[in-house]
Amino acid sequence: MTSADRPTGICFDYGRTLVDFARPVAAIAAAGATLAAELPLAGSSWTGTAGELGLALDRLVDQLVAEGQRADPWREVDIEVIHQEALHRLLGVRPSPELSASAGAALQRAWATGVVPIEPAREVLATLKERGFRLALCSNAPFPAQLMHQQLERLDLRRYLDAVLFSSEIGWRKPDPRIFAEMLRRFRLPAQAVWFLGDEWEADIEGARAAGMRAILAPGSRAPVAGAEQLAQWSDLLVLLS
Repeated sequence: MTSADRPTGICFDYGRTLVDFARPVAAIAAAGATLAAELPLAGSSWTGTAGELGLALDRLVDQLVAEGQRADPWREVDIEVIHQEALHRLLGVRPSPELSASAGAALQRAWATGVVPIEPAREVLATLKERGFRLALCSNAPFPAQLMHQQLERLDLRRYLDAVLFSSEIGWRKPDPRIFAEMLRRFRLPAQAVWFLGDEWEADIEGARAAGMRAILAPGSRAPVAGAEQLAQWSDLLVLLS
């Protein structure tokens, strides 16, 4: 690779690229106790246990998020509205915005316990940082950005990143060109100087390419077309950049 071909910056997707996650059922059920202490359960239509409340709320939030994203795939959902609607359906009463935000935060803290870094990816981040590359993260995530940034700090990933953008901060989801434009603005680099690594073909690969970046599928991703550029393993990225 010549110096003219080598990028200045690498931007990564988050879920299934830098981290893996599994639904932390026990933590979500435990969050139900927090919710039960705060929410107006007395006189509501809820008849289950506190743990069942946490799990039911989590499932309903996922359902409403998916419905909203199907209705408008490029516009990010308003998670606060979704939390309030989900609680209204479960309780039969509409809680205050403060209570619904608190419930959403409790669920997100529970979910954070199920997120773990993909260690080969973390090692590559550290090596790229040592080599002087600028690094960024651009992720579709409807959850409050403050909580997502806290998650990055807890996982010890934030220190590698020069720029971070979650879709909840801008209101548009990949592959919408506006989220890529905002990422590049924060990154302070032109598109032709950036490579994008992600696991979703339409959102990450086609979206980044349309924005002018070279886009490569992360290891373990499903390539929908023959000959798609993909890393077989994370160390291959270091080879490409050598």
